[in-house]
Amino acid sequence: MEYAIYWIKEDVARSYFHKCDILYRFFKEYEANPTREDLKAQYIYITHHIPLQTIAAQLNVQAFEHISIKTDGHMLYLNKNEITICLYAENGHLYFRCTELEEAAMLLFPMLRNCHPFVFVQGKNVSNYGWISPITQNNHIRMRQILYSRL
Repeated sequence: MEYAIYWIKEDVARSYFHKCDILYRFFKEYEANPTREDLKAQYIYITHHIPLQTIAAQLNVQAFEHISIKTDGHMLYLNKNEITICLYAENGHLYFRCTELEEAAMLLFPMLRNCHPFVFVQGKNVSNYGWISPITQNNHIRMRQILYSRL
């Protein structure tokens, strides 16, 4: 399975946390029409750029026990036991591949949460999308809408 990773700016993340379907439709539209200037401007406004080299450095610092991280050109491989997750950059976007989403939830997402708290993940060839962690509001109530499948 293949997923896109989006680092959402904090004010947008807080405003659209309960509106995952809007973000999902926007990213699908932008992916289908990347040259449309209005979509491109909106994409730049709501997301932070995530360079693969920066993520690699941050993940190396965050690496948990028994996780190996290897780079090969524009590819980054996370390995633990029999699990391998491949991260790569393409056309300025960050993607990852895994066999099962649970593998990413166990291996990749905990490290990404420590690096960037407002990360939205969306399937490229599957209909899974959502936040990798809950957003904590000022009143300390945690909203718990994480990745789910749109069927």
